[in-house]
Amino acid sequence: MLDRDRQAATPFLAPGERLRAAATVSLAPGIPHPPAELLPPRQPAEWERKLARPIGLLRRARALVDPVASATGAVGDRIADAVPDAAWHGRGMDGGWTSAAGRFVLRWYEDGAKGDCLLALTDRRLLLLADRAKPWQLDPVYAPHHELPRHETAALRRNPKGVLQRGRVDLHFPDGSWAALTTPLPSTADELAAAYAS
Repeated sequence: MLDRDRQAATPFLAPGERLRAAATVSLAPGIPHPPAELLPPRQPAEWERKLARPIGLLRRARALVDPVASATGAVGDRIADAVPDAAWHGRGMDGGWTSAAGRFVLRWYEDGAKGDCLLALTDRRLLLLADRAKPWQLDPVYAPHHELPRHETAALRRNPKGVLQRGRVDLHFPDGSWAALTTPLPSTADELAAAYAS
């Protein structure tokens, strides 16, 4: 566990709550993207609305200036997108969208969380902190995103069978469903699983 992760999570602890581990995690690539009808409509931020037109103009200008690179890049993207992530990384979730794991994944996508979250594992709960920093801010600005009381989770397991991802942990729920999370380093995944078990 990195000291900066621990320092970032500490202000969000309740009085008397003990932090066991904190690490940056992301949803595993094998997790399907939730259907659009299950997600709340996303409202773009003001800066996104202001930049949408200039970025679109730049993309079109690049395609005009270098059509070969634009075309080959698009073909490469289509080939990569044709093979689902699950084929590369194994299944990332078990249970439907109404299971505890499905609701966990849906909650991850709500409220504009992007990519990684900071997972703070305490003696009472699992707390996800989302980075709310603007693109021009260099340091993360964490805010609570989602929390699960410990009794709503069953296990945090390391080394799932048939998966080669080294920094992966599977978060299991009492209903038998699970969702996979990845960490930047295998040792971080080991620390999270050990901290959950203690």
